[in-house]
Amino acid sequence: MMFRPLTIFALLLTLTASVVAQGVPGMSNGEGSEGSTGRMWAVVIGVSRYKYLPTEDWLSSCHKDAEAVAKFLRSPRGGNIAESRLKLLVDEEATARNIRVALDRVINGSGPGDTVFVFYAGHGKVRPYGGGEAAYLLAYDSEPDLLNATAIPMDEVHRYVDIHLKRAAQVILITDACHAGAIKPIGLDASVRTRSIAEYLQAVGERMGVLNLMACRRDEVAYEDARLGGHGVLTYALLRALNGNGSSTREGLVRIQDVLEYVSYQVPRLTNQKQHPRYSTNYKDEFPLANLSKKGPDLGLPEPPSDELASYVGGAEATSVFSRSRKSLTLKVIGAQRLSELYLVREGQQLTVGTALSPLNTLVVQNVTPGEYTLVQLLDNGQQRRWDFELTRNGATFDVRSGTLK
Repeated sequence: MMFRPLTIFALLLTLTASVVAQGVPGMSNGEGSEGSTGRMWAVVIGVSRYKYLPTEDWLSSCHKDAEAVAKFLRSPRGGNIAESRLKLLVDEEATARNIRVALDRVINGSGPGDTVFVFYAGHGKVRPYGGGEAAYLLAYDSEPDLLNATAIPMDEVHRYVDIHLKRAAQVILITDACHAGAIKPIGLDASVRTRSIAEYLQAVGERMGVLNLMACRRDEVAYEDARLGGHGVLTYALLRALNGNGSSTREGLVRIQDVLEYVSYQVPRLTNQKQHPRYSTNYKDEFPLANLSKKGPDLGLPEPPSDELASYVGGAEATSVFSRSRKSLTLKVIGAQRLSELYLVREGQQLTVGTALSPLNTLVVQNVTPGEYTLVQLLDNGQQRRWDFELTRNGATFDVRSGTLK
């Protein structure tokens, strides 16, 4: 397993309608149902090679990740996105201009009820800029000493999610990322410390209807593993979850919570507890992302290596302690301090609840089994708060401000 010196930035922007059709509910061959636009759009970007970076700073698997995501989205299981609404940009095609043109096309063409996926895999960089600092996603033709002019600034990504796609009923932002410290613009002191890409990403999606899933905590890095087909660990777990490898799929559908539970449980095990995904949830409905009754693509994903996963016995996945009961409960968490991270702990296992982007956020955990839990809050200053409680009924709400379960 190797440290992944890159940012795999996966914006999975989902605009959903409360309709049911064939394929992924809400969509039928990428077309809408009566009463909503219901179309599916995708911009899938993977940059392994860079025009202005030395070859030692190139990446190995970003194009593979992008191609695998596009392949899934084209399949009946992933929604059968029409070729006219799916743009795959890999390496030389992934210029800053082409990325912006593809996103502009989706913003201008999509409407209420549509589903939009934007996936980016490549380098990310935070650098001093003026009196502060700025974060960027690199395109194929980004110049290290001119990032503000030639890369995609994070404040631009913020505008895409929170302003330009404001019509979206739901927005899902998935980030498999770490700070690409090896890329240093000309003339900068290597001793100057900057924040990580993850710290900028966690501020994206402050409006209602956003799920923001990040690959790791801000003090961690994202990994890739040759035994996982050369994919990033989160991307590998994401694709396996979408193909039904989670233990909590119901009615043949893979829902948001199924994906969150699977990646939160498996990624730490695949990385020997070195990488812990986190997410903030502020979406209204639990909607499906894949229909297992439809044919899925052959992505060539190997089985997880058993020597890294104590939860695998004889090739079969063990059930998480959070979902092993037939009784399924939903827990809501309110009143958390801005940018604090919350986790549920039970029997030594950890489940990410999410990151509160505002005290007004309601963080939702679904499909958890009744029992005794510890809720851990990691504050922005590194301090922790812990509460022990017993979850016995569905729809219970834990108020962090008072430390009580209601």
